[in-house]
Amino acid sequence: MDQVIDEVNQFLVPLTETKITKSMINSYVKQGLVQRPEKKRYSRQHLAEIIVVSLMKPILSLETIKKAIALAVKLSPVNEAYDQFIQAFNEELVKTPTGHLEAKVYEHMAIQALLYKLLVEEMINHDL
Repeated sequence: MDQVIDEVNQFLVPLTETKITKSMINSYVKQGLVQRPEKKRYSRQHLAEIIVVSLMKPILSLETIKKAIALAVKLSPVNEAYDQFIQAFNEELVKTPTGHLEAKVYEHMAIQALLYKLLVEEMINHDL
């Protein structure tokens, strides 16, 4: 478990400034967001699931994340779904403005974030 936490935090902390904890992982497993480890051993798929849930958790409810993951793996094999998520994440990260921006830009970004969140929730809840 400590290795999983260290590996996930290596990617998560620079992006979100949030650290994953043992209790968070256990909660994700208990809620069915992450598959149960076999004999307390975590695989690459477990790491991918934990990273996706951790990145999306500040934006979407855990129930919506669970539905989104189910939809993604219904449409593509797990490894492809994860690769698609990471590719899309990295593409958006490169396009995102950084540095000191005008207040108006922050306002537009916040409104876009809200509208995208609402749209994703609507789409996910109607597709499943």
